[in-house]
Amino acid sequence: MAAESKSPARKTPPSGRGQEAGAGGGWQKLSGSLLVYRGRRHDNSQAWLLTFTDLSALMLTFFVLLFSMSTIKDQDWQNLIDALAPRMSSLQEVTLALPTEDRSAEEVERVPGTDLDYLAAVLKEQMAANDIFSGAQVHRQGDRLVVSLPGDLLFAPGATELDEEGAKALFALTGVLRNLRNVIEIAGHADPTQPQQAYPSNWELSLARAAAVSGRLGELGYAGSIVVRGYGDAHYAEIDPELTPEARLARARRVDIVIHSYAAEVR
Repeated sequence: MAAESKSPARKTPPSGRGQEAGAGGGWQKLSGSLLVYRGRRHDNSQAWLLTFTDLSALMLTFFVLLFSMSTIKDQDWQNLIDALAPRMSSLQEVTLALPTEDRSAEEVERVPGTDLDYLAAVLKEQMAANDIFSGAQVHRQGDRLVVSLPGDLLFAPGATELDEEGAKALFALTGVLRNLRNVIEIAGHADPTQPQQAYPSNWELSLARAAAVSGRLGELGYAGSIVVRGYGDAHYAEIDPELTPEARLARARRVDIVIHSYAAEVR
């Protein structure tokens, strides 16, 4: 009998799958009879995994946010510190360079002048013995002694030149002030009434009157430096409100001689 020739068995793809070969999906032939299944070209059966992954990430972020806003118990926090302490001790210590000297500005040491309590007693005694000082006041304000002279005593209404009574009052005060080493400040004040046309505001009027008093003290022999200031009606609200309106206006028109507790610097 003639031997029957047998041809090699040919492998065929499963039914219905051969049509997809060469189309970018399904079963594809690599070499010889070896077939590889590469999936279907338009297979969207796993697309839901993308939505599920995004949702899981959002839920995880939400729970992390809730945990970060929650109140940590002291005991749990202490347990965390105790657990991390052995690891933290092995870390390298950081040394900070701190200043070795205090760079703050040094306090200015002032030379004390004449005792203000003694000076107040002398001025009050002198004013009590002279009727020209009617309405003048001497009062202590912390480290300052303030001698308030009524503006009506020193100047005519709206004027900045000392009248005769004002010149006499300053002459009497200079007998005490000329021997002082204390720093003196002349502060002019005015009432809220609009001044005459010569001065556009009460500030110019009060400053001019303070300068007139300062110049007169220098002419009478006071050799120290004098600080001149004008306040206008800025301190009118500080006057006793229980006084009559006329008395408050009269009190507002004044020149204060402020005597500080420290002496002027000698140059």
